[in-house]
Amino acid sequence: MKKFYNKSTVLKISHIFEFVLALVVIGVVILGTIDSLRIIWGYYIVDFKNPVQYDQLNNILAHILLLVIAIELVIMLTLHKAEAILEVLLYAIARKMILLPKKNSIDDLFIGVISISILFAIKKFLINKENKLENKEDEHG
Repeated sequence: MKKFYNKSTVLKISHIFEFVLALVVIGVVILGTIDSLRIIWGYYIVDFKNPVQYDQLNNILAHILLLVIAIELVIMLTLHKAEAILEVLLYAIARKMILLPKKNSIDDLFIGVISISILFAIKKFLINKENKLENKEDEHG
């Protein structure tokens, strides 16, 4: 039976789709940044006589951190490296920890700290070893 596709063709098509998705995410980040600036303008500039409430500040911070995670996602889609995946996970966990609800948050905070510790251990012990091995191979090869 004939092959109707070539692996390199499928790989090229998947890279094109990843690139298009990255462009879409960048567009969403640009629109989200404009929206964040609009929200900040409304809370801090237009209505400056009223102090900003905790919930409002929490919403602004959640929105901005979500944009940061989206930018890291674009970096992950374009670089194809393990470090980029770890960075996305670190930002997502840190966002979750910062924006914890007031109720039952100590358990979630503890799980978040353990998760970040595990990610840093992975980055230090596994990824650094891979980079050192690649550097040695480049020097010898």
